Amino acid sequence: MVSVSDAGLALQPAAASDFEALLALRIRAMQPSLTALNRFDPQNARERFASIFASEHMHHIVQDGQRVGCVTLRPKPGTLRMDHLYIEPTAQRQGIGAWVMDWACALADLRQHALELAALQGSDANRFYQRHGLVEISRSDFDIEYRRAPAANPLDVVRALWQNFQARDWAAARALLHEDAAIDWPATGERLLGADVFIRTNAQYPEGWSVHLVQLAALQDGRVMSAVRVDHPPGSFLAQSVFRVRDGRIKGGEELWATCGEPPAWRAPQRLPGLQRLALWQAAA
Repeated sequence: MVSVSDAGLALQPAAASDFEALLALRIRAMQPSLTALNRFDPQNARERFASIFASEHMHHIVQDGQRVGCVTLRPKPGTLRMDHLYIEPTAQRQGIGAWVMDWACALADLRQHALELAALQGSDANRFYQRHGLVEISRSDFDIEYRRAPAANPLDVVRALWQNFQARDWAAARALLHEDAAIDWPATGERLLGADVFIRTNAQYPEGWSVHLVQLAALQDGRVMSAVRVDHPPGSFLAQSVFRVRDGRIKGGEELWATCGEPPAWRAPQRLPGLQRLALWQAAA
């Protein structure tokens, strides 16, 4: 499994044997647009799909265990090429396509590559891609080619967030968030909905703390994982966060916080051979 979201969505690898099932999905998704343009031809649909079918770069879009679409993302020199983004008609207009675009744009930004794709002229897909920041670069007889230049690297965005927190530069931290960013704190059952709420909540935390970035890594689905140690005498805390970054700003995420402390007496190395004690996470160099 490549990625999972809080909406029950996931991307799973496709195989060459999936060709017929995915062709049928493509026809169901595209037939209304092609029929409206008087261009629906099952044989042409098969030939066109086969011409750029690359199962090694293709994924099933799965929601709650059921396939609801497919997408291909192929690496090319300096670019990522998206093909075959098809959503089942019954699953359209539910945010699935936007979720896939977040994934593709994040991967492109992590590589600092452009994202390119084509859409059928006259299709509603053109408005969808334009809303997601893609710009027309050329036209053919049937298609419009689009391109999106890379935004800031998501790793740099998350690193800057923690740096601004440590500096108490709340305005700079706020600028790194989408207006409607949603950050979940599952341990306390809280959702901080909106950039202002997230910043205000952190700014109002009792003073005396310092934050140290310990780990920063990109996940396979394009999200960014960070681990920090927060020292707030007389105690310390560890936090692991997973953020979704889009167009150079944090769109959402989840943070898990833990209080540092001594393990219970029954978990002593003398009583449990093989158990070792570790130092608190050390700040990254």
